[in-house]
Amino acid sequence: MKLFGSAQGKDPRGAQWNLEDFREYFQNERGNVGNSKKFQEVIRAFDQFAGLRGQPVNQETAVKMVKANENLKKACSAYVESRRGARTGSGKERLAVVDCLSMFREDLNLDQARDMKVVRSLEGKTWEQAGKFEVAQVVLGGGDKQVVGDAMSQRLMVEHGGKKGFFTEQMQIESLDTHVERVIEGLDKAGDPVLKAAVEAVKGHVVKELNQFIKDERPEVGDLEMAEYADKLEEGNPVKKHLNTMLPEREARELARGILKKYHDALKESDPDISQEKKGELMDKAMEAALSGNKSNAATTYGENLRACKEAFMDMPPVEAVHNSSVETYRLIKMSFLIGKGQLDAETQAGRAQREAIDRALEDRNFMQTWQAALNAANASELSNNVGMIELDAGNELSSRNIASSRIAELLGIGGIVAHSEKMVVKSGDRVITGCFMEFAEGMDLAAKGERKKRVLDQVDTGIRTAGFNKDIATMEVFDFLCAQNDRHERNMFYKLGEPDENGKRAIIGLQGIDGDLSFGDRADLLSRFQGQLSDMTFIPDDLAQKINGLDEDTLRYAVGDLISENQIQAMMKRVENFKEHMNKNMVTLGDKEWELKPLEGPLDERGKAYMKGLDSIEQSLKYTGFGKPHKNPVVRNGFQGFHNRRENEPKTAISFEEVKKRDKNVARKEPAMALGKKSEEAVARARQLREEYRNKSAAQKAMQTPVKQAPAKQEAVPERKALGAGIRK
Repeated sequence: MKLFGSAQGKDPRGAQWNLEDFREYFQNERGNVGNSKKFQEVIRAFDQFAGLRGQPVNQETAVKMVKANENLKKACSAYVESRRGARTGSGKERLAVVDCLSMFREDLNLDQARDMKVVRSLEGKTWEQAGKFEVAQVVLGGGDKQVVGDAMSQRLMVEHGGKKGFFTEQMQIESLDTHVERVIEGLDKAGDPVLKAAVEAVKGHVVKELNQFIKDERPEVGDLEMAEYADKLEEGNPVKKHLNTMLPEREARELARGILKKYHDALKESDPDISQEKKGELMDKAMEAALSGNKSNAATTYGENLRACKEAFMDMPPVEAVHNSSVETYRLIKMSFLIGKGQLDAETQAGRAQREAIDRALEDRNFMQTWQAALNAANASELSNNVGMIELDAGNELSSRNIASSRIAELLGIGGIVAHSEKMVVKSGDRVITGCFMEFAEGMDLAAKGERKKRVLDQVDTGIRTAGFNKDIATMEVFDFLCAQNDRHERNMFYKLGEPDENGKRAIIGLQGIDGDLSFGDRADLLSRFQGQLSDMTFIPDDLAQKINGLDEDTLRYAVGDLISENQIQAMMKRVENFKEHMNKNMVTLGDKEWELKPLEGPLDERGKAYMKGLDSIEQSLKYTGFGKPHKNPVVRNGFQGFHNRRENEPKTAISFEEVKKRDKNVARKEPAMALGKKSEEAVARARQLREEYRNKSAAQKAMQTPVKQAPAKQEAVPERKALGAGIRK
């Protein structure tokens, strides 16, 4: 019996289907010889899927369930594609039922069951009892956004399920050209043909400058100032023409910056009342020093242009360095467009219109932010391509690699080796953003802010190696090799610290990694400069070794098949097989009580010899100072050494009133509020200066017999003091 049909005149899509409804429908259709082969494939895929719904939730059934879900998805898509033009009532009904099945399947969110942390939380239930899986979701109000980081590392701080962490928006790994074309398409959709034409006209100059930035050749301070100066000059001014001739070439700008620096350095050492004539002589000397005898192509080609700009250079003020990357990218984009604008023909109507359009755009916050976002994304993509070995413009997404790393760690039973990450949807107003939620890592990082945290890190002695540290760093080496994590530097790890010993020293007792977004590249090998080759690895926890030996392609695809491409799954599987071979031949498995890693004594068997060889490899790596270190131990050691070196150059900041008193015995018993807490020595000194100025002023007033206003009567002052005291207590 059919549930629906032309006789009832109902559309199956309007009903609420459950698993039993589908079972009944497909049972009735199973014997219909008129059904197409693709519809029969849908029935078979459904039977496989439905047969697992009563099974208990565990890793084995999770792999099968996710695979059955994928097969059902493919079968439904293939049938819908083949029968989209169905005309008969029964054909339309089958098509509608398959659409309903697709919606039912999608609503279950079974990709969430690829995370073994989720699977373990449901042990004791069947898949039917587990029901729908929820994707993490956060709704932000207007003032809820707290953004950390800068440029390409910018993240949103959020809280979900009682856990605080960072949200990173999805980002495709695409080339600069692709991002630029997308921005131009956006201008086309916005209906501003003049601005689109202007951007296309100057695109060559803009892309040239942005590409230099991506190649890590940062724009120098002064370039924008020269471009702005040229832009403000009247048309027809010969200096404007000379500046616009040289500004498109970085080498010419470098010569100009050299001239300006020499001039302003000489000006600083001169008499403050120096005449304009003497200033001209200083500029002449600066130009001669930069150009005389300089046979470079830039000096030969642009020497006359530079000399013709003498008065302009004298008019330009000295500029300050920029240390904020967002400001840096903003300045770069503005400079690039101004340079391009300077090449447009101001004598034609089209050229003048395009110039005006660029002027308007440079004042438009949305326009500038769009270009900054494109540059940051292209910069991150290039880093992914170079460091992570992840191909550009090939459908690769960046934030999902954090999630994939977390899932692999959970699959191997070492979930704590990295900060847990999962898919998340953030709703902010009308905007819905998909990306990755990474929980706050456990421990402390070398970029810690605040004097208290820094003082804790001051106490760390990396020469004290604990069992927890030894186990975690060996585990991380294995994990990073399998996931092709090419960017596990000292700031991509958090350090769990023990209590101070009798000497006030702290040991590292554990590690946790963050930022797996440069993992799972297109190559099968690991090319990290922070870790050696497979042959360098000796020690591995025994339970991790068992997990890796049991890892096959189906299980791997189950864990990350929705996050990374098939070729990267194959590349990882090759690493797994290579690792298995090395592990089973050369590595030493250790139980929980064997991670002190102390030298063995007496006659050694083959395992003992391998153990001692691995121990020696770690010791030798600590003497290694170059790139491509055999182990991560020197990465940690060098990271803390760099931190300690930086701390030696930092002013020691008081973190308590007692410290302020110890530092200066002359501090009054009642210090002003600004001298308490984490205020700096400068604040304390300023407070003393103000007190001294007040005393001097009072003494001067008394000497001049300045009348002093009498205090109010005592009985009138008491209520006021009570009110003040009550206010303080409150």
